[in-house]
Amino acid sequence: MTYPRRLRRLTRATRRIAADLIARALLSNGFRPHHHKTFPIADGSYGNHDGPALSLLILGDSIAASLGTSAVHETLGAQCAATLSHATRRPVHLRVLARPGTTTGFMKHQLRRALRHPHPPGIALIIVGGNDIVAGTPLRYAAKNLAQHVTRLRQAGWHVLVGTCWDVGHVPAVRRWLRTPLSRRSRRLERLQTAAARQAGAVAIPLRDPRYSTEAKLFAADRIHPSAHGHALQVQVLAGALTAQRRSGDTSRVPTRSL
Repeated sequence: MTYPRRLRRLTRATRRIAADLIARALLSNGFRPHHHKTFPIADGSYGNHDGPALSLLILGDSIAASLGTSAVHETLGAQCAATLSHATRRPVHLRVLARPGTTTGFMKHQLRRALRHPHPPGIALIIVGGNDIVAGTPLRYAAKNLAQHVTRLRQAGWHVLVGTCWDVGHVPAVRRWLRTPLSRRSRRLERLQTAAARQAGAVAIPLRDPRYSTEAKLFAADRIHPSAHGHALQVQVLAGALTAQRRSGDTSRVPTRSL
């Protein structure tokens, strides 16, 4: 076995052990990250319309990947693709590159795949940050990485939307005494992400919603990830930004205000 290959295996093992230790410290429900990696694969075409297909990429972490859902139509990607197709009356080609456990820094692997996407550039939606909150990533460093990712996508011709960090303190499975500090850290990252996304040419959409702290149906059975209802709530927030540019058929102009 070559040295780079051994190093990659060691890195994966180290990350798995670290994720387990963090989960034991933060969560009260016995959740183990390496036991919860499967999610419905929503890749494909959406909408029975004529004309050239619009490309939609979903990048980021388990929220973006829709870990916690049990059917394709419940996923964030499928709901966003269906919404976009309905609004534009064009087919939408969806590809979900997001993976559970991803921090902003480790999104570089998804970026490489995104930049090799075989279809013409369209909309790239990034949702990331929750793992940076719990892993202790320096928040300014996470925001700097986000800006770099957005810049690379914009240079490749993608219109980029960033769903900013939601409030990790609202997660029911988080230990009660950690909710306030995690909420503060989440809000700070949200502000940093918003500034970084705008400066890099993306549209920032806040996903933090107080209803997550009061409505149990918004979470899946693991009490960590959004349920189908939770993702539907996020899609309501994202819908305006997803369709604003495409309604006019303008594929080059990027909105600069936060929606």
